[in-house]
Amino acid sequence: MARSNVFIKCKIRTHTKRRIMKKWIKQFLKYIREPENEFGFMVLSLLKKWTYFPANIFIDDGGLWTNIGNKKIILFQINNSNYCDFNKIIPMSIENTPQIFSYNEKIDLSNFEIEQIKDFVKKCQEELILLADGKIEVEEFSDRIKIKGFFYGNKNEQDNS
Repeated sequence: MARSNVFIKCKIRTHTKRRIMKKWIKQFLKYIREPENEFGFMVLSLLKKWTYFPANIFIDDGGLWTNIGNKKIILFQINNSNYCDFNKIIPMSIENTPQIFSYNEKIDLSNFEIEQIKDFVKKCQEELILLADGKIEVEEFSDRIKIKGFFYGNKNEQDNS
């Protein structure tokens, strides 16, 4: 199966205009939302039912789509559903002040819930980048985020401790 010409791992200059970035984000979201690409799009899922995050978070642990332009990204679900819905995800940049790249999407999360996700990105920025670059494995990533206070595992086990 030939991969469509999407901007996976593309690099652009910092002075690229905003409209080009919007176009690339739109192409990226269209690509991941197509049913034929369902099994060709690999993610590490931090599901809401296994974590204390307000929404499902998807991380590139294969190093395939970490960049949109010059920004490294994660994806998060914009509703409170416990189930993965790739039609309801948008990218967020991995940096000290995370930006949400949504232009026409209605986000069903409250500002407090969005701030929780941004807080995770700020505090675990180094781990997210190392995981995306393949320098650490998923087990080490989960150990590191547990140390930083972000639980990843069965909620019932954590509650019984």
